Amino acid sequence: MRYGQHPLYMLNFLLLCLSLGIITASMLPIPISITAIASVLFFIAGICAARKKSSYTFLILGLLFLSLGNCRYAFDTELPPNNIGNLAGQTKKITGVLQNQPTILKNDGSFLHMRYELSALPPVSGGYYLYTRQKAPSSAQAGDQITASGKIRKISSYKNPGRIDNTLQAKINGIHAYMAAGKTEITIDSRPNDMRLLKKIGQLRSAVKASMEKVMPAADAAAVFAMLFGGYVGIDPDLLDTFTTTGIVHILSVSGSHITLLAGTIIMLGRFLHLRRQMTIFILTVCIGIYAIFCGLTPPVIRSAAMGMLSYMAFAAGRESQARYLLSLVGIFMLLIAPLLIFNISFQLSFAATAGLLYTASFFSQKLSFLPRFLAVPSSITLGAQFFCLPFLSWYFHSISLSSLAANIIAVPLVEIIIIAALAAVLISMLLPFLASVIFVFCSLLLGLVYEITQLLAKLPGSSIYLPYLTIPGSIFYYLCWFIILNDRWFRFCKQTLQVHRYTCIIFLCLSITALLYDNFQEHDLAVHFIDVGQGDAALVITPHQKAVMIDTGGIRDSDYDIGKNVDVPYLYHYGVTALDGIFLSHAHADHAGGTSGISKRIPITKILTGHESRSEYASIWHISPQSDIMEKTTAVTENQTFTLDGVKFIVLYAAPIVNPADNNETSVVIKIVYKNFSVLFTGDLPAEKESELLKKHGSDVACTVLKVAHHGSKTSSSEAFLLKARPRWAVISVGADNSYGHPDDGVLTRLAALKTSVYRTDKNGAVVFYTDGQKCTVVPYNN
Repeated sequence: MRYGQHPLYMLNFLLLCLSLGIITASMLPIPISITAIASVLFFIAGICAARKKSSYTFLILGLLFLSLGNCRYAFDTELPPNNIGNLAGQTKKITGVLQNQPTILKNDGSFLHMRYELSALPPVSGGYYLYTRQKAPSSAQAGDQITASGKIRKISSYKNPGRIDNTLQAKINGIHAYMAAGKTEITIDSRPNDMRLLKKIGQLRSAVKASMEKVMPAADAAAVFAMLFGGYVGIDPDLLDTFTTTGIVHILSVSGSHITLLAGTIIMLGRFLHLRRQMTIFILTVCIGIYAIFCGLTPPVIRSAAMGMLSYMAFAAGRESQARYLLSLVGIFMLLIAPLLIFNISFQLSFAATAGLLYTASFFSQKLSFLPRFLAVPSSITLGAQFFCLPFLSWYFHSISLSSLAANIIAVPLVEIIIIAALAAVLISMLLPFLASVIFVFCSLLLGLVYEITQLLAKLPGSSIYLPYLTIPGSIFYYLCWFIILNDRWFRFCKQTLQVHRYTCIIFLCLSITALLYDNFQEHDLAVHFIDVGQGDAALVITPHQKAVMIDTGGIRDSDYDIGKNVDVPYLYHYGVTALDGIFLSHAHADHAGGTSGISKRIPITKILTGHESRSEYASIWHISPQSDIMEKTTAVTENQTFTLDGVKFIVLYAAPIVNPADNNETSVVIKIVYKNFSVLFTGDLPAEKESELLKKHGSDVACTVLKVAHHGSKTSSSEAFLLKARPRWAVISVGADNSYGHPDDGVLTRLAALKTSVYRTDKNGAVVFYTDGQKCTVVPYNN
C-alpha cells in the first residue's frame, strides 16, 4: 500500500489489527510489561516511518495496534487482589453502593425476587450482584449503600459452544461476582445526596411506568416502557417470542434505530418550523443527550447513540463515505477505551448492522430500484443489516428470520409511532396528565395490533429458518465475498479471472460438490455429547449417519428458566441437529426431564421414552396438560429392551417399577449405549442400593468405556463395588458450578482416581464430547 493512499482501508486495517490483538490476548495472555514495551517501540517506529513517508508505515501501524490490543486486554482483565471476584467461596458481610434501580426478576405471589447491582466499598473493590427475596418492593435508590451477608460466588455460565457467555458479559459490565442474601435481612443506608442525578432519573422512570400501568395492562406497560428505555422485565413471553421470530426484538432495547428515529423526528420538526440547520443540530444533540441520560447512560445506550447517529448521517445527509470513516474511528476509540467490548453481543451486532447499512445501502437500493421508495428503503436497510450480521446470527441464534422484511415494512412503522407517541406522552404528563393517559391508551391499542401482525407473520411457513453455524474460516470467506461484491475494481478483476479460467473453475466447483456429497453420505464417528446444563443431566448422541438422540434434557427445579429453549436447543442447532429421533428420560425430576418441553416446541421429536412414572408427573414438570400432543409420543421402557439406531445399540439395563413414589431416584432408568468396542453407561440418579440390584441382574454388563456418574457425583451413589465392575476409562460428572449440595463428593472422586479413571466435570470443563469409530476415542472438552 502506497503512503497516503486508501485512508478508509487503512482505518479498517487498524481496527482489524486492534481486534485481533484483543482476541489473541484472550487466548494467549502475554505479560503487560512486554506488550507495553512493544507498543512504545512500534509507536516510535511508526512516527519515523510516517516522517519518511515509507510504504511500510501501514505495516508498522498495524503491529502497533496489534500490541495495543494485547496491552489493553491485559490491563483491563488484571484484577486487584481485593477484587470481590477473588473472594469467591468465602462468606462475608459486604457493603456496596447501588449503581441503578433494583430489578424485580420474578414475582411468585409470596416473594419478590430482586437483583441489586452494586459496587463494593473498601476494603473490597469491584462490581457484584446481590440477589434477595423480599415481600415488598425495595425503597433503595442509586447511590444508597446496601450491606448484606452471604457466600460470594463467581458469575457462572453454561459452558457450551454457540451461546452467549454470561460470565464474560458480566465482566464487560464490571461485574465479577454475586451474593445471595437468602433469609438474612439486608441493610439499606439511604444517601440522598449521592448520585442525585441517577436518583432523579430513577424516580422519573418509576413515575412514567406507574402512569402507564394505571391505564394499560402491566404486560403492555412493560413492553412500551422497554421500547422507550430498554429491558425485558415483565414483558409477555409470547410477545417476546413473536418479536424474536420476526427479527424485530431489538426494538425492546435501546438501539441505534431508536436514536435514528428520534433524530429523524427532530429533523422533520425543524424543517416544519423552518429552523436553521445549526439550531436543528443543536436541538438534536441536546435531545439525544437527554434521552441517553434518561435511559441511564449505560454502555449499550452510549454505543446506540453513536451508531444511531452514524446511520442517520448516512441516509439523511447522503454522505455514506464520511460515515464509514466515522464508524471505523468510533470502533477503534471504543475498543481502546473498553477492549472487552469486542466480545459483547450488543456491540458486535450494532457494529455489523451499522456497517451493513453504510456499505450496502447504495448496492441494495440499485438492486431494488424497481420497487416503490416506501418499500425499497426499508428493504435495503433490512437486507444490509441482516447480511452483515449473518455470521453472528449463525453463532448466537442459529436462525434467520425470513419474515423480518415484512415485519420491518408493516410492523416497525407502527412501533415507531408507539415510541414517538409514548415519548410525547412522557413530556406531556408533566403538564397535562389526562392527555398523556389518553396517548398511553392509544399506544396500548396499537401494541395489540402490532402483536397480532407479528404473530401472524411468525406463523407463516419458513418465517424463521435454521442457519448452520459458520466457522471462523467460513465467516472470513463470507465477508471477503462481500468485499469483492462491493468493490467495483475487485469485482471486475474476479469476474475477468473467472471468465478466463472458467473451465478450471467449473471443474473445481464440481469437485467441491462431489466432496461435500461424499462427506455427507460417508460414515462419521459416533459422537456422545455431555451438555453443560448446570445442576442437571443432558446428553446428546449423534450416530455415524447423523441420527440424533438425547438422554435426559436438564432443567432447573423451582425456576421459570427454560433450559430446553435457552440451552439445549442452541446446542443442538450448533451441531446441526434439527430433529430428534428420540429422547430417553431417566426419571421424572426437573433437573433431568425439565428441558423436554422447551425442545419439543422448536425441534421435532419422534418419541420420548421414560421410566414407569405416571404421565401426570411428566406433564407437571413440563407445565402442560396430560392430554397434550407431546404426551402421545411418550412411552415407558421395559428392562432388557434394546433399540438399534444406525448401528448403535441403546440397551435398557434397569427400569424398576415404582416402589417409593417420594423418591424417583430409585426408579432411574439405566441405559447402556454400545457401538462396536465402545460403550457409555448412563445411570441417572441411581442410588447405591439400587446399584447393588443392578449388579445382581447385569453384573457383567455394567463394564463401560465411559461412565456418566450417577446423581451428579453424590455420596449416595457410585459405590466402590459398582465402580469396580464398571471400570470406566473416562467418567463424566454433570454438575452445577458452586452448587449447594456439595456435589461431587470427595469420596466418589477418590474412588474414581483409585481406578485411574480420567474424570471430566461440566462445571469445570463445560460440555464434553467423545468422538469414536468404535475402536479409538477422542475427547474434546469445551474448556480444556
